[in-house]
Amino acid sequence: LDVPVAPAESSSLSSSSSSSSSEEAKYVCDTGRGGHLCLFLPYLLRDYDYVEWPRQPWYRERFDPNTGTSREYSCPLGRRRVDLCDEPKFSRRLRFFLRGRQNLDEKDLLHDLVPEFMPPTFDSIESARDYAKQHRRSDDDEDGDGDEKLLWFIKAVNQNGGRAVRVTNDLSTLRGLDPDRQLQVHVPRPLLYDSRYKFHVKTYQHISCTSRGVWEVYMHDLYYLAVADRPWSADDLSDGAQITTMRTRRLYPDDEFRTQWNMTTSIRSKFETLMERAVGRGKLQLPPPPNNDDGTGNGDASTTAEPTTTPIPQFEINSADWMLDRDGRIYLIECNGIPVLYDPTSPKQQALVTKGLRLYDALYRKDPEGAVVNDTDLIRESLGLAMNGTLPEGSLWKKVATIPSPAPKEEEDGGRRMEGVQTE
Repeated sequence: LDVPVAPAESSSLSSSSSSSSSEEAKYVCDTGRGGHLCLFLPYLLRDYDYVEWPRQPWYRERFDPNTGTSREYSCPLGRRRVDLCDEPKFSRRLRFFLRGRQNLDEKDLLHDLVPEFMPPTFDSIESARDYAKQHRRSDDDEDGDGDEKLLWFIKAVNQNGGRAVRVTNDLSTLRGLDPDRQLQVHVPRPLLYDSRYKFHVKTYQHISCTSRGVWEVYMHDLYYLAVADRPWSADDLSDGAQITTMRTRRLYPDDEFRTQWNMTTSIRSKFETLMERAVGRGKLQLPPPPNNDDGTGNGDASTTAEPTTTPIPQFEINSADWMLDRDGRIYLIECNGIPVLYDPTSPKQQALVTKGLRLYDALYRKDPEGAVVNDTDLIRESLGLAMNGTLPEGSLWKKVATIPSPAPKEEEDGGRRMEGVQTE
């Protein structure tokens, strides 16, 4: 194949990665899988001396009559394995999707891991109705504002964002629940921002696993509030009152609102427990080694690459949404394996493919210094952590946990959802 030649000088990957000759070109291929590689790619080319390898069609899924689509997947040109690729089977040095990531990303599987951290959640209308009968209360609670009436969210287990949610306060109107839907009770007596508006707290996590099976979890110390547009009421079922998606306020570590409710300690502790269970129960796993005979195609793009039996490192940026009640109890609402990230100063202009990105971009262009959302440092430092194992002085990425893996399992990726869709 006629491929470009990379510069001779190269940057090393993390210490758990296999090393290569400084004279050997390093290749990266963005196949459009749907993750964050499109955000990392400009920095890999500029700062880490990678050369972009072209892509080609790989296969097409069967037509889905429900969506009216048939998704086509791509792979590196020549079906070659390259150093870095967002399609895991074609990456030999670093994997951009965690193996078993669906256990954090899909709501039913997440609930199986930490049911006590989440609001009561049900997979059938009958079980939800039984719960409602046991916890039925009058419309007028002791505060006289009717806010303890049960409010229900009907959620798609494998989608994130407001488009995947319906709101109801009357279970009798429901005739059935699809297999990919859940019913979740609204957080009781929710803490309201400015005593009026519903909100959730959003955090970002860098989750990685070395080739030795050691999991490391970092949490970005800049949290965000996503605040609803309209005052909250259990009787107002509108999206404006009930759905919170857009980041609207920063919460730095010394923010009075954040410290008042002890968010840092509580959220870090809960996420550490989540990760310990996910790893300990084998839900998050080491990937299989990138052997040359695994059926992906014609071997490695690098002519000097040798077969290996060592699993490759893996990492991704994950987000989590949290809500509080008036007593300060913090609930985990959901995790998102591919959260929307906005990088306004990238070497290559980011495609503004969601409503959230377009809004963040407009706000940034209007007031770069005052804009709430600018994820440039979060993105660059997370990539540097994955590639070199280091963070710059003053970084807001803080280590939360180091967790050893149990013995690796043999089965391949079996998740219902490897690729993700940015929804913010």
